[in-house]
Amino acid sequence: MSHLDLSVYLVTDTAMCQPLGVAQTVRQAVAGGATLVQLRDPDCSDEEFVRLGRELIDVLTGTGVPLILTDRVHLVEAVGAAGAHVGQSDMSPVAARELLGPGPILGLSVTDEKQLAAAAALPEGTVDYLGLGPLRATASKPDHAAPTGYARLSALARRSPVPTCAIGGVKAADAAALKAAGLDGLAVISAICGRPDPQEATRAIAEAWGSGPAIASVLSIAGSDPSGGAGIQADLKAFSANRAYGMSVITALTAQNTQGVIGVQAVPVEFVRAQLDAIVADMRVDAVKIGMLASAALAETVGEYLAGPFADVPVVLDPVMVATSGDRLLDSDATDAVRALLPLADLITPNLPEAAVLLETEPARSVGELTDHARRLAELGARGVYAKGGHLEGSGADATDVLIVDGGEHVLTAPFINTSNTHGTGCSLSSALAALRPQRPDWVSTASDAKTWLSGAIAAADELQVGSGHGPVHHFFALWDH
Repeated sequence: MSHLDLSVYLVTDTAMCQPLGVAQTVRQAVAGGATLVQLRDPDCSDEEFVRLGRELIDVLTGTGVPLILTDRVHLVEAVGAAGAHVGQSDMSPVAARELLGPGPILGLSVTDEKQLAAAAALPEGTVDYLGLGPLRATASKPDHAAPTGYARLSALARRSPVPTCAIGGVKAADAAALKAAGLDGLAVISAICGRPDPQEATRAIAEAWGSGPAIASVLSIAGSDPSGGAGIQADLKAFSANRAYGMSVITALTAQNTQGVIGVQAVPVEFVRAQLDAIVADMRVDAVKIGMLASAALAETVGEYLAGPFADVPVVLDPVMVATSGDRLLDSDATDAVRALLPLADLITPNLPEAAVLLETEPARSVGELTDHARRLAELGARGVYAKGGHLEGSGADATDVLIVDGGEHVLTAPFINTSNTHGTGCSLSSALAALRPQRPDWVSTASDAKTWLSGAIAAADELQVGSGHGPVHHFFALWDH
């Protein structure tokens, strides 16, 4: 099979295509940029299906756009189509491939992780692409499965062994976001069929797809800081400062200011789950930052989502246990639960006391000890470790951090800035890492750029003059007119 372009995949609907008709709708759609056409009409007879299919073959001849048949694998040869697409309740993909032989295209609909696992286990060459969804509820298929949502759809796409396209309720406005989510195309019905000008409708989709990935959408799962310097408030500022759209799930409410933490109130686990479900159902998530998890139950709940919808997006875990002020922020019962999350995160970002808590030892006092702690954390199962050192012994005039990732060790330095306004530095750095990772090729370049940004934010912190204790860093130092 030659390269299959799934980017603008038109699925026909005979009723929706009136009054132009299916053939004219397809002709205009191809002129507008459709790259693949699927003939779908579950209500017509085989004889009528073959007639309509041959009519579309005439329309598509010379365009290079293949015709796929929905479900009716036995009619592919009679129509002269390029292949077929089957659903989960139709002919099995193995049987369909046996009937088609090795040459024709075969697509398969997948709605959940179980079906994806079954598709991945098929013999190589059985299916050529997967249609993932439905993204949303759709009138063209009233018996559809539950809507998938952006985050889950993205996770499915990243695990697929073959190219993927989104199906079900897909609109032109979804194109750039779906491309950024890792899909190879989108399949549409009502976004083209029945439109007054199918050519223009298709052109809008093609242009949206070709415009490049959308701005990264990054989710913070963390506690709230009413003073605005740390927690969710700092995370959202760091996302924006690093060119990412921020979303948040609040796990705890704190009463704190620049002088310290007065109280912590955990959000009920059921409501944290409701927030997460709302995000998964509707939003694309390109990266996740995890901050304060005030209880073992909260940590375990978040772990479910890291192993599920967020399994294939970059995850930065800031094991928030000790504030810059020295206040302990995490229940002692939750330490083991947070430790259990380490293998589910791509990068953890402990400060000196947090690394010590995780390792049940004393805080590092030198760059050498910090490196040793980072190695030991990696041995606990962390995929990557960004150990924050600050101004350690032996670091000279620099603030030194250690990054262990992909089997390599990297020492990151920046000039040490003598200021007391460092509230929220850990939250801000981990959020910058999450925001930048979808925009960078690897963790090393991500970490380098995040540290450079944070150094600038700390250097400009004294300009803010917020509070009478440890004030916040200046997240927007590069954007505001000084």
